[in-house]
Amino acid sequence: MSKDHGIPDAEETDQYYDVVNEIFAELWDENFHHGYWDSDEDQSSNREACDKLTDLVIERSGDTSGARLLDVGCSIGLPVFRLAGKSPTVTVVGLSNNAAQVNEANRRSVELGLGDRITFDTADALDMPYDDDSFDIVWVFETLPHLDRLAALKEVNRVLKPGGRVVIGDIYLNAQPNEHDLALVREHEATNAFSPFLLEHEYREVIAGSGLELRELKDISAQTYRTGLRMNETVNERYDELVARYSEEIIPLLDVVRDPAGRLKEIGYVLVVAHKAG
Repeated sequence: MSKDHGIPDAEETDQYYDVVNEIFAELWDENFHHGYWDSDEDQSSNREACDKLTDLVIERSGDTSGARLLDVGCSIGLPVFRLAGKSPTVTVVGLSNNAAQVNEANRRSVELGLGDRITFDTADALDMPYDDDSFDIVWVFETLPHLDRLAALKEVNRVLKPGGRVVIGDIYLNAQPNEHDLALVREHEATNAFSPFLLEHEYREVIAGSGLELRELKDISAQTYRTGLRMNETVNERYDELVARYSEEIIPLLDVVRDPAGRLKEIGYVLVVAHKAG
């Protein structure tokens, strides 16, 4: 981990995903984002739950007809491919600092016949290779945990057009943990190459400090909490099989998934919409 306030650098994040890309697809789904379940009775699969959360991000993007959208931290592109199916005139640039993800995303885009309007770049989210005021909409969908949030959102503000919109899905603290649980949270952050999670008032301060104007901050912790439970259940069910297949080197990663901090109620999830002035 970087010693700069516990914030991982780009190399650490890249190395993290080199390790987890294949394993998380096995444990969860190719869509690395959280799932969303409407209620305790909702029996949606992991993929269906991920699609529900993606749809909430799409809804908060507003009218995407003819828009140019940037997905910061795009993984292999599943959310923007879903967007493309709903919005036939949107154009998308996805960005990740993990070359393996970008190569796979571009391959899938061409395979889906979307290569003319959905492309992916390998780049640093804190120093994006795009002009000022060049995107109508920016997604930052579960990418901020790996970044200095303030620096990242200032860079998002730079590339947004005046009046443009940013939609954020992020992990945060929906309440202050007790001293014991806070120690678990900090350990969880370190082992996952995460920046420190923020409380709501801290999150609002970061949005304001970036120059963006906050429009919505919605807690959906209750609807996303099952993500950690399902990951944990899968690891417990398949632990011996996965160790046998990948060797004992995978044990630290499996132990991260079984980390009790991942089941703390205070580690929640927030959807945020903000705009650039203009």
